[in-house]
Amino acid sequence: MINLNSKNGQKLMTAGNWIWSLFTINVSFFLINFSVILTAIILSSLPMSASYYVVLFVTGLMLSLFTIPSLTASFSAVQEWQVNGSGSFFKYFFKKWFESLRDYKVNFGFGAVGIVMIALNKVASGNTQWHTVVLTFSFVYLMALVAATFQSATKESDNTLTLLVSKPFLTIISVIVFLILILINFVLQLAFLSVICSISLATYVSYRLLGGRMEKND
Repeated sequence: MINLNSKNGQKLMTAGNWIWSLFTINVSFFLINFSVILTAIILSSLPMSASYYVVLFVTGLMLSLFTIPSLTASFSAVQEWQVNGSGSFFKYFFKKWFESLRDYKVNFGFGAVGIVMIALNKVASGNTQWHTVVLTFSFVYLMALVAATFQSATKESDNTLTLLVSKPFLTIISVIVFLILILINFVLQLAFLSVICSISLATYVSYRLLGGRMEKND
């Protein structure tokens, strides 16, 4: 038996609370975005046709209503964690997601650009040169998305452009972290990682890189 009041017991409790915080944020994100993931899988298998554009439009709406505001909620939950300590964030996450829906200009703006990037990537996939250009713009789009959702959740900068100009390299690293964790899930098919910490860990790392408030050391 491990004595939870001992030094090692306290470390174990801290580690468990840390993992639980990641888990609750991550599961909340996936509960909101489950239908988006299914729609994206269907979209990726469709040829360019009328059906593709209908599903693409639906995907854009879902990105605007689910994915983008829930990414903002992820940053909000991480900030709550870093300021007030670890814990369960299910209720807090859904509250912040609902509040983030009010920022419809940002949500639908990024949603519209997102479906344009998805369509262009499919169209340019057979041409290496053009596909490289589209991928570059897609990366810039992701930089803006991470910066915008971080700024919206934390109010650490005056606006998104200020954050991008002041911390371009850290924003690039943040996007790379997101992409690496997502690619690890797809390539290695680590279902447990997807459930436990794929998005929440990326959000946590990005929050620390971009200078979010930290008052609790857990």
